[in-house]
Amino acid sequence: MIIRNLKRSLCALVFATAIATSSTAQTLAVKNNLLYDGAQTPNLGLELKLSDHWTTVLSGGYRPWPTDDHKEKKWRHLLVDWEMKRWFCSTFSRDFIGFNAVYSHFNASKLKFPLGLYPSIKNERRQGDFVAVGAFYGYSWILSPHWSLEALAGVDVGYTWYKRYDCVHCGEYYGKDNKPFLMPKLGINIVYNIK
Repeated sequence: MIIRNLKRSLCALVFATAIATSSTAQTLAVKNNLLYDGAQTPNLGLELKLSDHWTTVLSGGYRPWPTDDHKEKKWRHLLVDWEMKRWFCSTFSRDFIGFNAVYSHFNASKLKFPLGLYPSIKNERRQGDFVAVGAFYGYSWILSPHWSLEALAGVDVGYTWYKRYDCVHCGEYYGKDNKPFLMPKLGINIVYNIK
């Protein structure tokens, strides 16, 4: 399931790149979220200029670690995030607002999240999916003609469905569960602008 979702995400990123580079009037940016990197989730995003004040972004992140299924602590996931941004000045410069849609497939156990988020996952393993939509505000600092730094913060509202297990590998199956949730959206992106 994870591999199939990863293939779909990569195909979508390749398709978006092909569309963006086929027109000389478009501007494309490649970005990396440094906060995801800090959480050991390699990620890449492509941002495409749609007009003088609008861009769209398709980002993906995949965390395959740990590869050993017998490890207690686990946080594997595949995440795809689509965004629309409205820039107040001009695209890729200064402040913006936006909305996003997220999909993720996950396999997590024995985790303790900051600020007391999702406390019950520290005592069991969960494997499933979630979808979410949200809104955010951000700002982009131009560092050079091609490089910029972008920060954003917002909130996503979502719905998750998953299977629950007693332990990581051989635990007793507790059953299925689903529920709505709130999730912070944070990003510090290093951006390379292709003009």
